[in-house]
Amino acid sequence: MSLNTSLKTSFLYRISRLAALFASHANHDQLSLAEDGIILHKGEIQLRIAHLAIGSGIVLEPGYFWDVLAFHLEYSETVRMGGIAKKRSKRLQTDLQQANRQYLHDFYQRLVPEIESAYQQARPWFSGDRYICRIAVRQWLKTHRDLVKGIQRKNIQRFLPADTAHALQFIRPLLNHGYDAVERLNETYIERQIEAFKSFFDDVESNPLTTHQRRACVIDEQHNLVLAGAGTGKTSTMIGRAGYLINARLARPEQILMLAFARKAAEEMEQRIQAKLRIDTLTVKTFHSLGKHIIAQVEGVAPTIDKMAEDEHLRTRFVDEQIQRLLQDDQYKSRLVTYFLHFSHPYRSAFKFKSLGEYNRYILENDIRTLQGELVKSYEECEIANFLYRQRIAYRYEANYQINTSGPDYRVYQPDFYLPDYGIYIEHFAVDEHQQTPPFIDRQSYLEAMAWKRALHRKHRTTLIETYSYQKQQGVLTQSLELQLKQAGVVFDPLPNNELLQQLRQFGHISQLGQLLAQMLALFKAAYLNIKSLVALTQQHEDHERMHAAAFLFEPIYEAYQQCLLDTDTIDFEDMIGRAIDYVEAGRFRSPYTHILVDEFQDISASRARLIKALLTHNPNHSLFCVGDDWQSIYRFTGSDVTITQEFEEHFGDTALSILNQTFRFNNQIGAVASRFVMQNPTQIAKRIESHTVIAQAAVSLIRTRLDPVGLNAALSAINAKTAVQASVLILARFNFRKPDLSSLKRQYPKLAIQFMTVHASKGKEADYVIVLGLEKGKNGFPSEKKTHPLVELLLPKAEAFDHAEERRLFYVAMTRARHHVYLIGDADKASDFIRELVDQRYEIRIDEFTGEGFQEKVADISCRECETGYLVPKDSRHGSFFGCNQYPLCTHTEPACPECGGGLRQEGRFRICENRRCDHVEPVCPECGGKLSLRKGPYGQFWGCSHFRKNSEFSCNHTEQFIDLKDAKLLASEEKRVGTPA
Repeated sequence: MSLNTSLKTSFLYRISRLAALFASHANHDQLSLAEDGIILHKGEIQLRIAHLAIGSGIVLEPGYFWDVLAFHLEYSETVRMGGIAKKRSKRLQTDLQQANRQYLHDFYQRLVPEIESAYQQARPWFSGDRYICRIAVRQWLKTHRDLVKGIQRKNIQRFLPADTAHALQFIRPLLNHGYDAVERLNETYIERQIEAFKSFFDDVESNPLTTHQRRACVIDEQHNLVLAGAGTGKTSTMIGRAGYLINARLARPEQILMLAFARKAAEEMEQRIQAKLRIDTLTVKTFHSLGKHIIAQVEGVAPTIDKMAEDEHLRTRFVDEQIQRLLQDDQYKSRLVTYFLHFSHPYRSAFKFKSLGEYNRYILENDIRTLQGELVKSYEECEIANFLYRQRIAYRYEANYQINTSGPDYRVYQPDFYLPDYGIYIEHFAVDEHQQTPPFIDRQSYLEAMAWKRALHRKHRTTLIETYSYQKQQGVLTQSLELQLKQAGVVFDPLPNNELLQQLRQFGHISQLGQLLAQMLALFKAAYLNIKSLVALTQQHEDHERMHAAAFLFEPIYEAYQQCLLDTDTIDFEDMIGRAIDYVEAGRFRSPYTHILVDEFQDISASRARLIKALLTHNPNHSLFCVGDDWQSIYRFTGSDVTITQEFEEHFGDTALSILNQTFRFNNQIGAVASRFVMQNPTQIAKRIESHTVIAQAAVSLIRTRLDPVGLNAALSAINAKTAVQASVLILARFNFRKPDLSSLKRQYPKLAIQFMTVHASKGKEADYVIVLGLEKGKNGFPSEKKTHPLVELLLPKAEAFDHAEERRLFYVAMTRARHHVYLIGDADKASDFIRELVDQRYEIRIDEFTGEGFQEKVADISCRECETGYLVPKDSRHGSFFGCNQYPLCTHTEPACPECGGGLRQEGRFRICENRRCDHVEPVCPECGGKLSLRKGPYGQFWGCSHFRKNSEFSCNHTEQFIDLKDAKLLASEEKRVGTPA
């Protein structure tokens, strides 16, 4: 059978029945030939051997009666077919070999043009004079993916022309190893370029660029992210990158766009470009000035910026004026009153909280205050207070009951509300229809307290009106209260809306709302929303009624603002970006920039990122170079989204990541504390910052004092004592209201150049020493626990899951402004979570540097057993010293102090023992109620009696026991502590 015939005929050979029974390797009974290989059959089962897989050939193995064809495959495997008749075996082998050789010859002849094409496309990469971008590699590999399979044969050279075989040798590593081979080529390119431009990198800035800076400048992926830690020279890297592109003739100056966020930063960069590179045709702009430029190019005239865009106070005043105008509309007036009465705070039932601490955090974060300004303990109490206020019913919140019930172990009774004009008390009880209490309240004790209060009012014949949490759930809380008050003879005189709003204005509530709506204007426009889509978003929120109420108040304000811009033919900053995006995406503006460099990229917002992407699409061979630090992303409240930096490649595409990890600002001790602190958040990009200055001693000090001025003077005195020449001192605080009297401090410390800033304003600054004030808990503390309005939250980038994520980065920024030393000042009794972390997790800080009057020995570290989130702090009363929760009045838990030294007491079995090792005070504990056992005298001598005993009271503990001498009690207590079991 000829070869041609065999190619046309699928069947070549079938073994005999006898061979099938007795021949060796008779696993297959039929052999046929296909276009791309040989097929062995066994009934319906087929084994296909591709021609490309046959390596060292098709070998004939002779036998006694039948021969065997052995197919030696490329990867050491051999497939055999026995039972071949001897008179046919040699010819069959020849035909198969010829078919194999012919296929390989034809196959590789077809590959020749593709190999040569692949080589020509990749040839520039081997010259070493350019950086190979991943997009080019990916496209090349995709185009030539069939070559990968075809070149795997070891003897491929003998099937190819010499030139083609030579070309294959070049591209084989790329085909076999892909990106890894390209990385090796790129590394060679980077090293050559760094060496070639050594003198440039040495002289472009006042100090030679570091190795990491030079690499970042040279790497030329299509998208480049440079993570530059604090003080690592990000601006120098930006200047170096621009100069390198021009000197290496990779871009002309007019093809480069450098972007900054702040005008001052852009001006500084432009000055340095002109001074260092002596180039004035390179474009340096802020995002807003770029937007303005694009609009001017399209519209033919530069737009006018409205003054409200540049002055936050003007915008807020405009909103206030619009609110006053809208108050002429009865519908808007009604909506405004409804908002303040029912929706100024978020409502969550106490029954939804698992712990008292979690509930207290909700109250504190949302600053739940009445229209009169009281901080109350629940939203439901706030609703009652606002109802009374609206009805012009005078009330006092938690006023002392007319009968003094206080004693050494009981506080004075303070009903929730007292109506002085009527002598009526109101108690709001946190129970449901089944007398169940929230999970964090002991039901039995609470019900006993309810019964005690009712009995007290009956005893003294005072009027008590009760309301309950379940009434709020049913939506009848104020209706029920109204009915009971009217039955008690209370006269209702509702405040007219005008008068109510006037009083709200006097209390500052209208002004606060105006600030909220003014903040929403910028965020709403930046989010590319309309009112309809905003309302749709609010519908998805769990507190949608409150969100709707605020959205409807916002709608006419937004419409008036937009009309004002239209009437004055002006735009704001959000229009600059938004309109520029529209023009670029529509192709009405053609970007001349092939290379875009962005400074402080961690501050990027979604709209600015969208503008960058739109510009890049105009030049297929574009290059994006962004320098920033996700550890210093602190402007979410303006729309900045840290995830764009953290997920850079997902947003822009193939990315080369460079890290600048050598700081020339702060020493290693500051760096160790700051880096460890910020990296507690696992979403921050991990990097190790190396300090140029290395010292042995700790460079972060904690000053514990209840008074900021005391700690501030201690820090300044320490700085003044350790410096012989003038030193710069930066005093930082989370909020501006903590600004000290700088003129007085400068007179007191003339050797120190003292400056105050908020931490946000200090971004980009540095000083020899940094002092951080106000490190305490609360909405005005650090971290700030101030809750953002949920409508604003909807317009901001999604909040991070990690607690205080942005505040943690802000604290990192504060610490890394210092070159030599950081002083942290906070009230130990209400220390912030950040201070507690530094102390509890044993960071390398000094915590015993200052002593004396005004300073505290240690951070309050006795956890409150009641709320579990507060800490017990020493307090005094007319009955003596005690420890109370620092979250009072939300948490009223107290514990007694040692009567001898004032220290804390801890319970060991049946005794409380003073924690002060120098004090040996011990007191017995009542086994019935946990009260203190006091020594008493009776007709039969001395005995121990419970301090909770109340004569003629149904709520009294009558436990007594035999007198034990205090010496024996101390011995018992010591033995209990040693053995670990109650005596």
